[in-house]
Amino acid sequence: MDTLDTKLKQIKSAQFFLAQTSETLRNRFLTKLTKSIRKRRDQIYKANQKDVISSEKEAMGEAFIERLTLSERFAQEIKGSLSALQLFPDPIGRILEKRKLANKVLLKKVSVPLGVLLVIYEARPEVTLHAAALAIKSGNAIVLKGGKYAMCTNTVLTRCISEALTKSGLPQASVVVMPNVSHGVVQKLLVRNDIFDLVIPRGGYTLVKDVEEKSTIPVLSHSSGGARIYVDVSADLSMALKIIIDAKTDKPAACNSVDTVLVHQKIAHLLIPKLTEALKEYGVVIKNNRNAQWDREFLDLYINIGEVANVSDAISHIQKYGKGHSECIIAQDKKVIDEFVVGIDVAAVFVNCSPRLHDGGVFGKSMEMGIATGKLHARGPVGLNELTSYKWIAYGNGQIRG
Repeated sequence: MDTLDTKLKQIKSAQFFLAQTSETLRNRFLTKLTKSIRKRRDQIYKANQKDVISSEKEAMGEAFIERLTLSERFAQEIKGSLSALQLFPDPIGRILEKRKLANKVLLKKVSVPLGVLLVIYEARPEVTLHAAALAIKSGNAIVLKGGKYAMCTNTVLTRCISEALTKSGLPQASVVVMPNVSHGVVQKLLVRNDIFDLVIPRGGYTLVKDVEEKSTIPVLSHSSGGARIYVDVSADLSMALKIIIDAKTDKPAACNSVDTVLVHQKIAHLLIPKLTEALKEYGVVIKNNRNAQWDREFLDLYINIGEVANVSDAISHIQKYGKGHSECIIAQDKKVIDEFVVGIDVAAVFVNCSPRLHDGGVFGKSMEMGIATGKLHARGPVGLNELTSYKWIAYGNGQIRG
């Protein structure tokens, strides 16, 4: 525990240093990280293949393997994301409000880093790089606890991060990767509110709930995902088919893939047969009213299809079974659209477009720390600005309260 305490204190000190660095220095880390990834690209792929083979031997499931596997485009995609991140305005030191009080005190509300972040995630190796990059750019130190099934990949990625920190002149303790620590150590971290300012769990809902229950530190988290799509009587049916097929088949293991389609009963006979036929070509298993699992996050090639009488029924269904993550309406009637948008309390509503668009990169944030479904501090994709807080600064000239 003494060793852990020493390391945690070093992380706290590193964050104080980061908060005072220039944007140029923090961007230099992103440049060096890009070069280090390019240099070790073959090592990263080989390590990832080891992790994939090991997970397949343990029959971890297709959705799990999909999230673990780095695509052939990984190196190019991360290079583009890191380059884009450098172009974002410095999230630290933004003047959010500015006004002069009646007593002539000048009051400013200025953005500052959150502090020290603890990110706990499953076998999603790209999170290691995204989280490190977002943390450094926003002036936060970070501790990363990745899943054991991505250990080989994360070991190589840690070397990339370490090299980038050294070459950019930042403390090594700015980013600490703990890929293979015991559950007991994680529980000790979750009660260290003297060190950590925020915990971000990234993974399945079981992981999220476990972190929420055990943490004494504020948690920025998400509910289980799985979108619902309501197709109104006024919808363009060809558009509906295109959106639903994309939302189910583009990446079934994603938290923003569609799990339930609700069709207005007046067009059900026109849409459902075509939709069923099209989805079956992709191997999607259809569940209807008799065997539907309305509150299930499938993360796989399953989908519920049901009928509703109108948009009010669709809203009631979503209010009952929705997770506050991503919901969608396909309609042309503006009154119906407005009723749906107002009636659905969710991180993101999609009107005539796929809920698969619910992503930090797509939303113009370059990359994301995850998607938050709570209502305090951040909601939706968590990017640079969501990793900052603020402080008030009052500039006076001898003013007093009395």
